[in-house]
Amino acid sequence: MRSMRRIGTLCCVPLFMLAVAGCSLTRPPTAAPASVPAQWNTPLPRTLPHGGSEAALADWWRQMDDPLLVEIVEAAERASPNVASAAARVAEARATRIAAGAAMLPNLDGSLQASRSNTWNSLACASCHQSGPSGLPGTKPFAMPLVNAVNDYPKFDIKSGKTISLEQRVIGMFGPGAVPVKDTPELKAILAYIRWLARGTDKASAMALTGLQPMPAIDRAADPLRGAKLYAAQCAACHGADATGTRRSDFDAGGGYLFPPIAGPDTYGNAGHMFAVPLLARYIRASMPLGATHDKPLLTPDQALDIAAYLNDDAMPRPRTADRTPFYPDPAFRPQGWAIPENFKGKPADYLRAKNGPFRDVNEEY
Repeated sequence: MRSMRRIGTLCCVPLFMLAVAGCSLTRPPTAAPASVPAQWNTPLPRTLPHGGSEAALADWWRQMDDPLLVEIVEAAERASPNVASAAARVAEARATRIAAGAAMLPNLDGSLQASRSNTWNSLACASCHQSGPSGLPGTKPFAMPLVNAVNDYPKFDIKSGKTISLEQRVIGMFGPGAVPVKDTPELKAILAYIRWLARGTDKASAMALTGLQPMPAIDRAADPLRGAKLYAAQCAACHGADATGTRRSDFDAGGGYLFPPIAGPDTYGNAGHMFAVPLLARYIRASMPLGATHDKPLLTPDQALDIAAYLNDDAMPRPRTADRTPFYPDPAFRPQGWAIPENFKGKPADYLRAKNGPFRDVNEEY
Protein backbone atom coordinates (compact mmCIF):
# COMPACT_ATOMS: atom_id res chain seq x y z
CA MET A 1 0.00 0.00 0.00
CA ARG A 2 2.86 2.33 0.89
CA SER A 3 4.61 1.56 -2.39
CA MET A 4 1.44 2.39 -4.31
CA ARG A 5 1.32 5.87 -2.68
CA ARG A 6 4.92 6.46 -3.70
CA ILE A 7 4.21 5.49 -7.28
CA GLY A 8 1.24 7.87 -7.31
CA THR A 9 3.37 10.68 -5.95
CA LEU A 10 6.06 10.08 -8.54
CA CYS A 11 3.46 10.17 -11.33
CA CYS A 12 2.08 13.52 -10.16
CA VAL A 13 5.47 15.22 -10.30
CA PRO A 14 5.90 15.10 -14.08
CA LEU A 15 2.25 16.11 -14.60
CA PHE A 16 2.73 19.14 -12.35
CA MET A 17 5.92 20.10 -14.21
CA LEU A 18 4.09 19.89 -17.54
CA ALA A 19 1.31 22.18 -16.25
CA VAL A 20 3.83 24.74 -15.00
CA ALA A 21 5.70 24.59 -18.28
CA GLY A 22 2.45 25.18 -20.20
CA CYS A 23 1.70 28.34 -18.19
CA SER A 24 5.11 29.75 -18.95
CA LEU A 25 4.75 29.78 -22.78
CA THR A 26 5.41 33.19 -24.49
CA ARG A 27 2.28 35.03 -25.73
CA PRO A 28 1.92 35.56 -29.50
CA PRO A 29 2.49 39.13 -30.79
CA THR A 30 -0.58 41.42 -30.88
CA ALA A 31 -0.04 42.24 -34.57
CA ALA A 32 1.91 40.36 -37.16
CA PRO A 33 3.90 42.61 -39.53
CA ALA A 34 2.86 42.32 -43.14
CA SER A 35 4.11 43.97 -46.29
CA VAL A 36 1.18 45.52 -48.19
CA PRO A 37 1.59 47.39 -51.51
CA ALA A 38 0.44 51.01 -51.64
CA GLN A 39 -2.14 50.23 -54.32
CA TRP A 40 -3.35 47.38 -56.47
CA ASN A 41 -2.48 47.91 -60.09
CA THR A 42 -2.21 44.48 -61.57
CA PRO A 43 -2.83 44.73 -65.35
CA LEU A 44 -6.07 43.20 -66.48
CA PRO A 45 -5.36 39.93 -68.32
CA ARG A 46 -6.22 39.88 -71.99
CA THR A 47 -7.87 36.52 -71.58
CA LEU A 48 -10.86 37.99 -69.68
CA PRO A 49 -14.16 38.65 -71.57
CA HIS A 50 -13.59 42.41 -71.47
CA GLY A 51 -10.14 41.95 -73.00
CA GLY A 52 -8.40 43.99 -70.34
CA SER A 53 -10.35 47.14 -71.29
CA GLU A 54 -11.63 49.03 -68.27
CA ALA A 55 -14.15 50.87 -70.46
CA ALA A 56 -15.71 47.53 -71.42
CA LEU A 57 -16.53 46.89 -67.76
CA ALA A 58 -19.38 49.44 -68.08
CA ASP A 59 -21.41 46.84 -69.98
CA TRP A 60 -19.65 43.66 -69.00
CA TRP A 61 -22.85 41.61 -69.29
CA ARG A 62 -22.80 42.00 -73.07
CA GLN A 63 -19.53 40.06 -73.17
CA MET A 64 -21.18 36.94 -71.72
CA ASP A 65 -22.93 35.94 -74.96
CA ASP A 66 -26.21 35.57 -73.09
CA PRO A 67 -29.15 37.40 -74.77
CA LEU A 68 -31.41 36.74 -71.79
CA LEU A 69 -28.95 38.40 -69.40
CA VAL A 70 -28.76 41.47 -71.65
CA GLU A 71 -32.55 41.67 -71.79
CA ILE A 72 -32.88 41.41 -68.01
CA VAL A 73 -30.28 44.13 -67.33
CA GLU A 74 -31.82 46.49 -69.88
CA ALA A 75 -35.27 45.97 -68.36
CA ALA A 76 -33.87 46.74 -64.92
CA GLU A 77 -32.26 49.95 -66.20
CA ARG A 78 -35.55 51.10 -67.71
CA ALA A 79 -37.39 50.51 -64.44
CA SER A 80 -34.69 52.01 -62.23
CA PRO A 81 -35.17 55.79 -61.77
CA ASN A 82 -32.34 58.27 -62.17
CA VAL A 83 -32.02 61.17 -59.73
CA ALA A 84 -34.24 63.51 -61.74
CA SER A 85 -37.08 61.05 -62.20
CA ALA A 86 -36.84 59.98 -58.58
CA ALA A 87 -37.17 63.60 -57.49
CA ALA A 88 -40.16 63.99 -59.80
CA ARG A 89 -41.83 60.96 -58.23
CA VAL A 90 -41.27 62.40 -54.77
CA ALA A 91 -42.82 65.69 -55.84
CA GLU A 92 -45.78 63.88 -57.40
CA ALA A 93 -46.28 61.86 -54.22
CA ARG A 94 -46.28 65.04 -52.16
CA ALA A 95 -48.80 66.62 -54.53
CA THR A 96 -51.02 63.54 -54.25
CA ARG A 97 -50.82 63.72 -50.45
CA ILE A 98 -51.88 67.36 -50.49
CA ALA A 99 -54.75 66.61 -52.87
CA ALA A 100 -55.92 63.77 -50.64
CA GLY A 101 -56.30 66.21 -47.75
CA ALA A 102 -58.12 68.81 -49.80
CA ALA A 103 -61.48 67.78 -48.37
CA MET A 104 -60.46 69.35 -45.06
CA LEU A 105 -59.83 72.74 -46.69
CA PRO A 106 -62.14 75.35 -48.21
CA ASN A 107 -63.31 74.14 -51.60
CA LEU A 108 -61.40 75.61 -54.54
CA ASP A 109 -59.84 74.74 -57.85
CA GLY A 110 -56.51 76.54 -57.81
CA SER A 111 -56.01 76.33 -61.54
CA LEU A 112 -59.53 77.27 -62.68
CA GLN A 113 -60.97 75.22 -65.47
CA ALA A 114 -59.96 76.67 -68.82
CA SER A 115 -63.37 75.89 -70.28
CA ARG A 116 -65.06 78.20 -67.76
CA SER A 117 -62.75 81.06 -66.97
CA ASN A 118 -59.30 81.18 -68.42
CA THR A 119 -57.66 80.32 -71.71
CA TRP A 120 -54.35 81.99 -70.84
CA ASN A 121 -52.40 78.97 -69.59
CA SER A 122 -52.64 75.74 -67.62
CA LEU A 123 -50.74 76.91 -64.55
CA ALA A 124 -52.19 76.59 -61.06
CA CYS A 125 -51.96 79.22 -58.33
CA ALA A 126 -49.60 76.87 -56.48
CA SER A 127 -47.21 76.86 -59.45
CA CYS A 128 -45.85 80.11 -58.03
CA HIS A 129 -47.46 80.38 -54.58
CA GLN A 130 -45.94 77.13 -53.38
CA SER A 131 -46.90 74.90 -50.48
CA GLY A 132 -45.03 75.26 -47.20
CA PRO A 133 -44.27 72.62 -44.54
CA SER A 134 -47.99 72.41 -43.73
CA GLY A 135 -48.76 71.25 -47.28
CA LEU A 136 -51.12 74.19 -47.82
CA PRO A 137 -50.70 76.07 -51.11
CA GLY A 138 -49.49 79.62 -50.71
CA THR A 139 -47.67 79.09 -47.41
CA LYS A 140 -44.02 78.55 -48.37
CA PRO A 141 -41.85 81.34 -46.89
CA PHE A 142 -40.57 83.87 -49.46
CA ALA A 143 -42.34 82.07 -52.33
CA MET A 144 -44.88 84.91 -52.52
CA PRO A 145 -47.03 83.35 -49.76
CA LEU A 146 -50.68 84.36 -49.50
CA VAL A 147 -51.00 84.08 -45.71
CA ASN A 148 -51.20 87.85 -45.20
CA ALA A 149 -52.46 88.96 -48.61
CA VAL A 150 -55.89 89.99 -47.28
CA ASN A 151 -54.27 92.63 -45.07
CA ASP A 152 -52.30 94.14 -47.98
CA TYR A 153 -55.41 95.33 -49.85
CA PRO A 154 -56.70 97.69 -51.03
CA LYS A 155 -53.34 99.02 -52.22
CA PHE A 156 -51.88 101.32 -54.84
CA ASP A 157 -50.77 99.28 -57.84
CA ILE A 158 -47.77 100.92 -59.50
CA LYS A 159 -48.24 98.82 -62.63
CA SER A 160 -51.69 100.23 -63.42
CA GLY A 161 -51.36 103.50 -61.50
CA LYS A 162 -54.62 102.74 -59.66
CA THR A 163 -55.76 101.55 -56.26
CA ILE A 164 -56.98 97.95 -56.53
CA SER A 165 -58.76 95.41 -54.34
CA LEU A 166 -57.72 91.85 -53.55
CA GLU A 167 -60.38 90.59 -55.96
CA GLN A 168 -58.96 92.74 -58.75
CA ARG A 169 -55.47 91.42 -58.04
CA VAL A 170 -56.61 87.79 -58.23
CA ILE A 171 -58.54 88.39 -61.46
CA GLY A 172 -55.48 90.09 -62.96
CA MET A 173 -53.32 87.08 -62.24
CA PHE A 174 -55.30 85.02 -64.76
CA GLY A 175 -54.49 87.28 -67.66
CA PRO A 176 -56.73 88.24 -70.57
CA GLY A 177 -58.81 85.07 -70.72
CA ALA A 178 -61.54 84.67 -73.31
CA VAL A 179 -64.10 83.81 -70.60
CA PRO A 180 -64.58 86.24 -67.66
CA VAL A 181 -63.28 85.23 -64.23
CA LYS A 182 -65.31 87.72 -62.21
CA ASP A 183 -68.21 86.35 -60.12
CA THR A 184 -67.42 82.72 -60.89
CA PRO A 185 -67.59 80.08 -58.12
CA GLU A 186 -63.88 79.41 -58.64
CA LEU A 187 -62.92 83.02 -57.95
CA LYS A 188 -65.12 83.11 -54.85
CA ALA A 189 -63.50 79.90 -53.60
CA ILE A 190 -59.97 81.26 -54.11
CA LEU A 191 -60.82 84.46 -52.24
CA ALA A 192 -62.41 82.41 -49.44
CA TYR A 193 -59.23 80.32 -49.16
CA ILE A 194 -56.99 83.41 -49.01
CA ARG A 195 -59.18 84.89 -46.26
CA TRP A 196 -59.08 81.56 -44.42
CA LEU A 197 -55.27 81.60 -44.52
CA ALA A 198 -55.28 85.05 -42.91
CA ARG A 199 -57.43 84.07 -39.93
CA GLY A 200 -55.99 85.37 -36.67
CA THR A 201 -53.54 87.76 -38.35
CA ASP A 202 -53.06 91.36 -37.26
CA LYS A 203 -54.31 93.74 -39.93
CA ALA A 204 -52.03 96.50 -38.70
CA SER A 205 -48.80 94.47 -38.75
CA ALA A 206 -46.50 93.24 -41.46
CA MET A 207 -45.80 89.50 -41.48
CA ALA A 208 -42.33 87.97 -41.55
CA LEU A 209 -41.21 85.70 -44.42
CA THR A 210 -43.78 87.07 -46.86
CA GLY A 211 -43.15 88.52 -50.30
CA LEU A 212 -39.73 87.71 -51.73
CA GLN A 213 -36.47 87.07 -49.89
CA PRO A 214 -34.00 89.99 -49.93
CA MET A 215 -30.68 89.36 -51.66
CA PRO A 216 -27.33 91.05 -51.12
CA ALA A 217 -26.21 93.72 -53.59
CA ILE A 218 -24.69 92.41 -56.85
CA ASP A 219 -22.24 94.80 -58.50
CA ARG A 220 -22.37 93.35 -62.01
CA ALA A 221 -24.90 92.85 -64.76
CA ALA A 222 -26.78 89.58 -65.04
CA ASP A 223 -25.27 87.25 -67.65
CA PRO A 224 -27.81 85.27 -69.75
CA LEU A 225 -25.10 83.07 -71.29
CA ARG A 226 -23.83 81.99 -67.90
CA GLY A 227 -27.44 81.57 -66.87
CA ALA A 228 -28.06 79.16 -69.75
CA LYS A 229 -25.32 76.84 -68.49
CA LEU A 230 -26.58 77.07 -64.91
CA TYR A 231 -30.12 76.33 -66.04
CA ALA A 232 -28.99 73.21 -67.91
CA ALA A 233 -27.14 71.97 -64.82
CA GLN A 234 -29.61 72.96 -62.09
CA CYS A 235 -33.10 73.33 -63.56
CA ALA A 236 -33.55 71.36 -66.79
CA ALA A 237 -34.06 68.01 -65.04
CA CYS A 238 -37.43 69.22 -63.71
CA HIS A 239 -38.53 72.07 -65.99
CA GLY A 240 -37.21 70.54 -69.22
CA ALA A 241 -34.33 71.42 -71.50
CA ASP A 242 -36.56 73.98 -73.25
CA ALA A 243 -38.09 75.16 -69.93
CA THR A 244 -41.60 74.17 -71.01
CA GLY A 245 -42.22 72.14 -67.85
CA THR A 246 -43.11 68.56 -66.99
CA ARG A 247 -46.75 67.58 -67.42
CA ARG A 248 -48.59 65.28 -65.06
CA SER A 249 -49.84 62.01 -66.51
CA ASP A 250 -53.43 63.33 -66.42
CA PHE A 251 -52.58 66.70 -68.02
CA ASP A 252 -55.12 66.33 -70.83
CA ALA A 253 -57.83 65.77 -68.22
CA GLY A 254 -56.95 68.97 -66.38
CA GLY A 255 -54.22 67.59 -64.11
CA GLY A 256 -51.79 70.41 -64.91
CA TYR A 257 -48.06 70.34 -64.46
CA LEU A 258 -45.81 68.42 -62.12
CA PHE A 259 -43.15 71.09 -62.70
CA PRO A 260 -44.52 74.27 -64.32
CA PRO A 261 -43.19 75.79 -67.53
CA ILE A 262 -41.08 78.93 -67.24
CA ALA A 263 -40.82 79.48 -71.00
CA GLY A 264 -42.93 78.70 -74.02
CA PRO A 265 -46.56 79.54 -74.76
CA ASP A 266 -48.04 78.22 -71.50
CA THR A 267 -46.40 80.42 -68.86
CA TYR A 268 -46.06 84.03 -67.72
CA GLY A 269 -45.79 86.61 -70.47
CA ASN A 270 -43.47 89.51 -71.20
CA ALA A 271 -45.83 91.90 -69.38
CA GLY A 272 -45.94 90.08 -66.04
CA HIS A 273 -44.11 90.82 -62.81
CA MET A 274 -41.96 87.70 -63.22
CA PHE A 275 -40.51 89.17 -66.40
CA ALA A 276 -38.40 91.51 -64.25
CA VAL A 277 -34.97 89.92 -63.80
CA PRO A 278 -34.35 90.99 -60.15
CA LEU A 279 -37.81 89.84 -59.04
CA LEU A 280 -37.46 86.44 -60.71
CA ALA A 281 -33.95 86.04 -59.26
CA ARG A 282 -35.22 86.54 -55.71
CA TYR A 283 -37.96 83.99 -56.28
CA ILE A 284 -35.54 81.45 -57.77
CA ARG A 285 -33.05 81.83 -54.92
CA ALA A 286 -35.59 80.85 -52.25
CA SER A 287 -37.33 78.09 -54.19
CA MET A 288 -35.11 76.37 -56.75
CA PRO A 289 -33.77 73.86 -57.56
CA LEU A 290 -36.10 71.31 -56.00
CA GLY A 291 -35.49 71.18 -52.25
CA ALA A 292 -34.23 74.76 -51.85
CA THR A 293 -35.69 76.91 -49.08
CA HIS A 294 -35.06 80.48 -47.98
CA ASP A 295 -32.84 79.35 -45.11
CA LYS A 296 -31.10 76.59 -47.09
CA PRO A 297 -30.68 77.94 -50.63
CA LEU A 298 -28.95 75.84 -53.27
CA LEU A 299 -27.94 78.77 -55.51
CA THR A 300 -25.83 81.84 -54.85
CA PRO A 301 -27.40 85.27 -55.50
CA ASP A 302 -25.20 85.65 -58.60
CA GLN A 303 -26.34 82.29 -59.97
CA ALA A 304 -30.01 83.09 -59.38
CA LEU A 305 -29.60 86.44 -61.16
CA ASP A 306 -27.94 84.82 -64.20
CA ILE A 307 -30.62 82.13 -64.50
CA ALA A 308 -33.32 84.81 -64.31
CA ALA A 309 -31.62 86.78 -67.08
CA TYR A 310 -31.48 83.67 -69.28
CA LEU A 311 -35.16 82.84 -68.74
CA ASN A 312 -36.28 86.43 -69.33
CA ASP A 313 -34.07 87.02 -72.35
CA ASP A 314 -36.01 88.47 -75.25
CA ALA A 315 -35.03 85.48 -77.41
CA MET A 316 -36.80 83.07 -75.03
CA PRO A 317 -40.27 82.15 -76.36
CA ARG A 318 -43.21 83.16 -74.18
CA PRO A 319 -46.59 84.94 -74.52
CA ARG A 320 -46.15 88.46 -75.89
CA THR A 321 -48.12 91.60 -75.23
CA ALA A 322 -47.86 93.80 -78.30
CA ASP A 323 -48.07 97.15 -76.49
CA ARG A 324 -46.64 97.33 -72.98
CA THR A 325 -46.38 101.12 -72.78
CA PRO A 326 -49.56 101.47 -70.62
CA PHE A 327 -47.87 99.49 -67.83
CA TYR A 328 -46.03 101.45 -65.13
CA PRO A 329 -47.21 104.75 -66.60
CA ASP A 330 -45.30 106.86 -64.07
CA PRO A 331 -41.51 106.54 -64.68
CA ALA A 332 -40.89 107.45 -61.04
CA PHE A 333 -42.58 104.19 -59.96
CA ARG A 334 -41.23 102.04 -62.77
CA PRO A 335 -39.21 99.20 -61.17
CA GLN A 336 -35.75 98.34 -62.41
CA GLY A 337 -35.44 95.19 -64.43
CA TRP A 338 -38.88 95.62 -65.98
CA ALA A 339 -37.58 97.18 -69.18
CA ILE A 340 -39.19 97.33 -72.61
CA PRO A 341 -37.57 98.52 -75.86
CA GLU A 342 -40.39 101.02 -76.41
CA ASN A 343 -39.02 103.12 -73.55
CA PHE A 344 -35.48 103.05 -75.00
CA LYS A 345 -35.94 103.84 -78.68
CA GLY A 346 -32.59 104.12 -80.44
CA LYS A 347 -30.72 103.21 -77.24
CA PRO A 348 -30.18 99.42 -77.27
CA ALA A 349 -27.27 99.57 -74.81
CA ASP A 350 -29.38 101.53 -72.31
CA TYR A 351 -32.19 99.02 -72.74
CA LEU A 352 -29.96 96.04 -71.96
CA ARG A 353 -28.53 97.82 -68.94
CA ALA A 354 -32.01 98.56 -67.64
CA LYS A 355 -33.05 94.95 -68.23
CA ASN A 356 -29.99 93.09 -66.89
CA GLY A 357 -28.31 95.61 -64.59
CA PRO A 358 -26.19 96.26 -62.65
CA PHE A 359 -29.16 97.20 -60.48
CA ARG A 360 -29.10 99.88 -57.85
CA ASP A 361 -31.30 97.71 -55.61
CA VAL A 362 -32.17 94.12 -56.43
CA ASN A 363 -34.72 94.16 -53.59
CA GLU A 364 -36.94 96.88 -55.02
CA GLU A 365 -40.64 96.20 -54.50
CA TYR A 366 -43.06 95.78 -57.39
